[in-house]
Amino acid sequence: MRRHRSISEIPNRRLLIGIAVIPTIDCFCNQLNNALRLEFGSISLLQAMRSVLLLVFACIIMRALVRDWSSIRRIPLPAIGAVLILGMAASKELMLTGGLSMASIGAYGQMAYWVFLWTMVSILCRTADQGLIILRGLAWGAGLTAISVILGLFFGTTNYYKSDAVAASAGWFDTAKMITGLLVVGGIVILYLGREKGSWLSCFGAGLCFAACVLTYARAGTVALGAALLWFVIWRVIVAKKGTEKWINRFLAMVVAACILVPLTANMPRLLSRWSGVSDSDTGGSGRATFWKVAIDYYASESEPTETFGIGYSAMSEMLLRNYGDDIKHTHNDMFDMLLVGGFIGGLWLVSLVCAFVRRALLTPMRSMETAAGVAIVLAYLCHSQLTGQIWGTDAMTYYTLSLTGLSSMAVYDVASEKTPIFTREFCELPA
Repeated sequence: MRRHRSISEIPNRRLLIGIAVIPTIDCFCNQLNNALRLEFGSISLLQAMRSVLLLVFACIIMRALVRDWSSIRRIPLPAIGAVLILGMAASKELMLTGGLSMASIGAYGQMAYWVFLWTMVSILCRTADQGLIILRGLAWGAGLTAISVILGLFFGTTNYYKSDAVAASAGWFDTAKMITGLLVVGGIVILYLGREKGSWLSCFGAGLCFAACVLTYARAGTVALGAALLWFVIWRVIVAKKGTEKWINRFLAMVVAACILVPLTANMPRLLSRWSGVSDSDTGGSGRATFWKVAIDYYASESEPTETFGIGYSAMSEMLLRNYGDDIKHTHNDMFDMLLVGGFIGGLWLVSLVCAFVRRALLTPMRSMETAAGVAIVLAYLCHSQLTGQIWGTDAMTYYTLSLTGLSSMAVYDVASEKTPIFTREFCELPA
């Protein structure tokens, strides 16, 4: 069995605990920002807080590199690529317009936030004990988010799907599409943290997150949740080594019970109404069938330099408003967003990001619990990425990146009954 050091012996313990608290702080500040509309001039409370944190992240990264330059090997290559993409897009907008629009500043800042946070945690989080601190922080943040969604349903919050006659809840968050990712990932993390005890408490915590995801009625979240649950079934039946699958048995039994009870207790016509227009060739997916085509046609019609380097966030938003007729900001698809913002180079960067996620998920054998959880998280990201877009959402991307980083730190040590490390620490310290 894996032996954990006492908490006082963990390197960078206080700093990691401070980082682990960020998801909980985000949960409260995000909702306060939307409920109270606290602003400092043209900057919201959330933007001001994250601007300060972004500078703190940069300082911590620089300090870590100055103390140990070899730590640069731990910086994920896609994180470096993201900084270059953002610099390229911002420089192009500056040259063409003489300044940066608030839309671009906001979008680029959101992406820079999770990129720097990911980089910082990748440098600092090297052992299983450190990884557990990060994973527990994500679990608490997701649990509180789930509670806020459920309370929002009962005490009233904005109904985002009135046209479908669905009483949905996103808590007091601005939108559901950026919290379903963290709810799905948070549920997976809670399940993983309860793997050794296999208790009903971890099942309940994961179930709470997954139920909240469904209550948002966000279709991308439902698809991502379905993909993660299907993978757990496949892993349990086909992949898992005998004796290591017990941690998931109780949860899958609870899922089966829920699948039986929901049709008996819920208003199924209303529950399914959100999916009634998906197949419409013009308005399917809340207009995605139309504005995705607009994005594809625009990209294909541009010159080679534009196809290679993109047009930037602000120009993308203006193009969508002009050609689609609604101010949707972005294409709600990470690949289309990156092709328009960063061109072919941006598309390659997104592929490298997915490859980094897959690599971190597969650091251990497929039968291990770390890989079971990691693959489920990657599937959740892929579904959200292509159906609603995630790269501009700090909350969701924080969960994808930090959860996989925390799980990969567990891969340094024994897996199941293996007595030697599957991978050496040096391998895990290579850029991922």
